[in-house]
Amino acid sequence: MDRPAHEHPAPTHRPAPTHRPAPTGRASAAGRRSRRTLRERLVLAGAVLLTLVAGAAPAVAQSVSDGVPVDVVGPQATVLSADAGGQGRIVEAFGDVRRARNIAVIVPGVGWNAELLRDEQGAGRRHPAVQARSLLAEMQRSSPQTPAAVVVWLDYDPPAGIDPDAARSDRAVEGAPRLVSFIDHLPRSGRVSVVCHSYGSVVCAHAAPHLRVSDLVAVGSPGMDVWSRSALRTRAEVWAGIAPDDPIALVPHTRVEGFGHAADPTSAAFGAHSLPVGGAHGHNGYLVAGTDSLQAIASLATGGRPR
Repeated sequence: MDRPAHEHPAPTHRPAPTHRPAPTGRASAAGRRSRRTLRERLVLAGAVLLTLVAGAAPAVAQSVSDGVPVDVVGPQATVLSADAGGQGRIVEAFGDVRRARNIAVIVPGVGWNAELLRDEQGAGRRHPAVQARSLLAEMQRSSPQTPAAVVVWLDYDPPAGIDPDAARSDRAVEGAPRLVSFIDHLPRSGRVSVVCHSYGSVVCAHAAPHLRVSDLVAVGSPGMDVWSRSALRTRAEVWAGIAPDDPIALVPHTRVEGFGHAADPTSAAFGAHSLPVGGAHGHNGYLVAGTDSLQAIASLATGGRPR
């Protein structure tokens, strides 16, 4: 119970100060080591963040400038959900999801929001709508008799650019349950694959243990916050690929004080299947017509295996 303003607590008896012995050499050395360890960890965390920013900046700069208009024939986007919360979230479908037997879900990375996704004027190859139509066309070529659809899932708040958010996993952790929920509500008769690009692969990684999907594909990934494929705890087949000239490869694969996204999912030690990436260039070239990566992802999405 609060005291009235005029009332003061009764004074308490304070014992006479006692003499404290000087710290022993062992105790003071332990304190110095503790302070040094904390200082070193903070310095290392700062260095990792700086390297992440410097390493990933070319990838994002390339993404922003990757805007040469691309004309890809395909269906208009159907908005499945839209939410003004956060930076503006949206989920769009290309093709009839209700009838589809093969469904691919694309999870984009840094820099996207609902407003940008809706704006297809002069859309280049980095635009998720262009990528979705390219993938849908390839899926239809792979399995022409089977109804297919591609979904662009942006029901999370990606980092807006190269900043501490991009080096951390908070945005991914926050969005992962919504990805799980969305996929859970897709038709049970459909075969579902998830295609995770760049920071989107971090979202997929945190959702992985609960995703009802056949294949999980990570392309241009900075890491998936785990050190091995088994740590994803998923029954899905996990595939990973990176183009030789994708600048995201400059990002250090480490994790210090919450910064960094751990191992390279394309490394042999990680344990994922290797996704063919022949013909793919830069950070946004994985779903471009004529590339081995597009053909491989479409093959997986239609129940096949990469050639």
